[in-house]
Amino acid sequence: MKLNNIRDVLAVAKAGSIRAASRELGITQPSMTRSIRDTENELGLPLFTRHAHGVTLTDMGRLFVRRATAIQSELQHIFEEIDQSQGRYIGEVSVAMSAAASIALMPTILNDFQKRYPQATLKFTEGLFHPIEADIFSGEIDFFVGPLFEKANTTSLLVEKLFDNMRIVIARKGHPLAGATKLEELSGAHWIRPSFSHLHDAADFDAMFERAGLPSPEIILQSRSAMMTLLAVANSNLLTILPIQWLDFMPAGEQIVSINLNETLPAAPVCIVHRGDLPLTPLAERFCDLTRKAGLNYGRRLAKHKQENETG
Repeated sequence: MKLNNIRDVLAVAKAGSIRAASRELGITQPSMTRSIRDTENELGLPLFTRHAHGVTLTDMGRLFVRRATAIQSELQHIFEEIDQSQGRYIGEVSVAMSAAASIALMPTILNDFQKRYPQATLKFTEGLFHPIEADIFSGEIDFFVGPLFEKANTTSLLVEKLFDNMRIVIARKGHPLAGATKLEELSGAHWIRPSFSHLHDAADFDAMFERAGLPSPEIILQSRSAMMTLLAVANSNLLTILPIQWLDFMPAGEQIVSINLNETLPAAPVCIVHRGDLPLTPLAERFCDLTRKAGLNYGRRLAKHKQENETG
């Protein structure tokens, strides 16, 4: 099997039709059809189910694509690592970050990286660890930055904690409960469940009230969108719990405030996660170094802020 065969199968799987994949790669449709047929003949099974509007992957096709994606990613990394090891810092760095990590770290990292490596291409994905875990193993994403609990199955991954995070209760400016200092003072409020946040945060939402001996919170709205949640908080009397970084999100900071409770609301620590069996490319390692530095500095500021609140 040739590398072009792998490329062609991946292109057809992504495009959903041989015609669209041929157009994307700039090769003739008969050549693409022949490449797919040769690959299927070599494997002895069909990779695609043909229908009037294109093709879909068979079960075996999905297995093939999963492995083929990893092969293609590693081939790209080979060429990039050779170039970068010779001082030519070109190529891509693909990073997945949670929203909170992006707010905390991206303003510090981005300009510095672009100034040092102007020919590099950055590819960002916003998300949490579990939805992108497979992309880390396939090589499509170099590393993840965001919340990770110790119970996560990371035996084949390298995990480096950047800082311990915390959550806050947020409300609109002028909210009648904005001056509350205890969770029990908020027990009669209406809430938005933070279902777009980390799964542990969402699960811990009810447990937080249970630990305080309070009745379950009255959930009025569930949202999978951070932006929708912020808009709802800013334009109603609904409350929610988010990582503290959302206060630094400029559009939100003008309309929402933190309710400063005496109770500490811990969150999952923010970590860097990447594969342990293969090194990052030099360029990805440079970006990781900048992320590490920014994360450790942010963690110091956050710890100082927490200490001042506790003593104040």
